[in-house]
Amino acid sequence: MANSQIIAYGATVERSTDGVAWTAIPGCKGIAIPAPSTDYIDATSLDSPNGFKEYIRGMRDAGEISVPCGYTAAGYEQQIADSLRDEPVYYRTTLKPAPGQKTGDVFQFRGFPTPQVEGNDVTGLIAMTISIRATGNVTWTKGTKA
Repeated sequence: MANSQIIAYGATVERSTDGVAWTAIPGCKGIAIPAPSTDYIDATSLDSPNGFKEYIRGMRDAGEISVPCGYTAAGYEQQIADSLRDEPVYYRTTLKPAPGQKTGDVFQFRGFPTPQVEGNDVTGLIAMTISIRATGNVTWTKGTKA
């Protein structure tokens, strides 16, 4: 149903070094939700039926995502510090509630960030993109009903 869809505005993107104390990523302009993919391993043999390849399910990979942000000194400082950590950072994206929800859906994962400042023309805003190499599982918690 079209009337149950939502826009990204109102979502929050947060990061944490311990998974307990969360801090917003300043100036976020997009949501941070990895799109996991699955490897399929070729298991074809000489007796595969009718000459068709056969596959088995392999490992999953949460991949790498890019999160667009407006550049701020505080945001860049936060991301540089996170990029120097040996341990992956916790990320949490909370969507605004959809119609019929009291709370929005929540996505959580861990990853290694790399910030990149992007210049613009003389009248444009300076932007920053955070590339996050996700590691491990991505969890989704459905928002509660209103």
